[in-house]
Amino acid sequence: MWKLVIEDDEAKRTSVPLTRDDYTIGRKEGNTIRLTERNVSREHAKIKKTNGVAHASPDSPFVLEDMNSYNGVYVNGLRVAQPQKLQHGDLIQIGDYRIVLQDEALTEAEVASGATTQDMKSTVPTGVVNRASLLMERPNRLVMLVGPTPGAEFPLDAERTTIGRAEDCTVSVNHNSVSRIHCEIHSLGEGRYEVVDKGSSNGVRVNGSDLRRSIVEPGDVIELGDVRFRFVGAGQIFLPGVGDSQQLEAIPDRPPASLRPAQGGSRSLLPFVIVGALVAVAVVVVFAVMQRQQQQVQTPVADTHATATDDPEQIALQAAKKECDEGNCDLAHDRLIAKLAKNSPLKQSPDYQNIETRWADQMLAQADKETDPSKKRSLLRNVQADEGVPLTRRNIATAKLAELDAATNVAPTISAPPHPTAPQNTATNPTTTVTSNPSNTAPIATHTAHPSGGGSVFDKARTLSLAGDQQGARALLEPRVFGGRGTSDEIELLKGICKAQHDKVCLSSIPH
Repeated sequence: MWKLVIEDDEAKRTSVPLTRDDYTIGRKEGNTIRLTERNVSREHAKIKKTNGVAHASPDSPFVLEDMNSYNGVYVNGLRVAQPQKLQHGDLIQIGDYRIVLQDEALTEAEVASGATTQDMKSTVPTGVVNRASLLMERPNRLVMLVGPTPGAEFPLDAERTTIGRAEDCTVSVNHNSVSRIHCEIHSLGEGRYEVVDKGSSNGVRVNGSDLRRSIVEPGDVIELGDVRFRFVGAGQIFLPGVGDSQQLEAIPDRPPASLRPAQGGSRSLLPFVIVGALVAVAVVVVFAVMQRQQQQVQTPVADTHATATDDPEQIALQAAKKECDEGNCDLAHDRLIAKLAKNSPLKQSPDYQNIETRWADQMLAQADKETDPSKKRSLLRNVQADEGVPLTRRNIATAKLAELDAATNVAPTISAPPHPTAPQNTATNPTTTVTSNPSNTAPIATHTAHPSGGGSVFDKARTLSLAGDQQGARALLEPRVFGGRGTSDEIELLKGICKAQHDKVCLSSIPH
């Protein structure tokens, strides 16, 4: 029997036997396999048997298609552009999920012959040129985005890794914006790392924030002077996106200090600079007047219309506004996440704020009606974690989460009932639910969030923060801090989390 082994970004695995002729994969309810992370499209991909016959082609019994997803589908590290035949051992990557296609007959033969992998714990085959195992066994590493050797990878396989210009550093970077010993990266265990600035001249920035020390997670961008690295987690495939493809470039050294103009020389050039600036301003003014006159003679209305509609982000915002006005604010919210850049100025517009507010109100109302505590918690956390949502709604979600935690007083768990047709092949874990429906219409795999807990409020929040669950830590700290009951340690921890998330509204709301 063929099956899919699905692994999320926290290494939780689920086995899905392939007993149907076709499977749909996406974030929307109703998909056969539902993956709920935000970087999965609502209708992302489809897997179907060739000619509808299970063993029509032993080497390629299944075909994978990309359903015009926003982030794409990758097989063995290559993006799928057309229907792709799959083979035993192929590694499929959809968002944060890694999916391995297995033929149990071949897997059992490999186990019998001793061809198993310790890292995959005998769940991922090593046959067919070791495609999946070789890709998924890659260690935690830094990938250089901008620097002397763009695209180079540096494994983080030691407890202490030094980065600097010195040749004896673990990662030697030959660029004069990098200090001799610029920083260290310490392994904290369980795939967690901390970067520490060693008194460098140009500092260390993590995701754009200047930090003396910070815990880094997969996907974080670390900047040392003019050089940039991306932290790629163990087993993950580095797939450069639009921004990364622009950053993968070499940069020249900065001119040494001895060749830079002195302050006195700068003052001597000041008159020439002023004259040049005045001439440039005069040229720009004359050009602007001529352009305006030419537009008035021709068709200014048509030109204005073209300018207004050529901006793809403006088009996406108008489409989202129409969808929300028609009652589809959830679809409008997804469109804005996919189409607007993180720092887009349109996020300050009244239309954007109105859509986000209406979407948050819908989520809060849906949470009030929800009777399942885990689903209610998921809805509230979606509102709480979205930085585009007004602070008033996020605070409401935070308060409701605190009430829910106080009412249940236990961490929710998710169970995974076994697949009725192949119970021995179904893995149960706290992040994925596998179900089956005889009518072949209900989804059979759903991924949900998992909780944490233990100790005092500060200890719980600190444990969640170190584990990478920043939103969970905020959910514990904000009711106490904003309610005037937070200790100094809790206030400082919340400040650090908000700063790491670049949430200026949160920082300004914390009492001093």
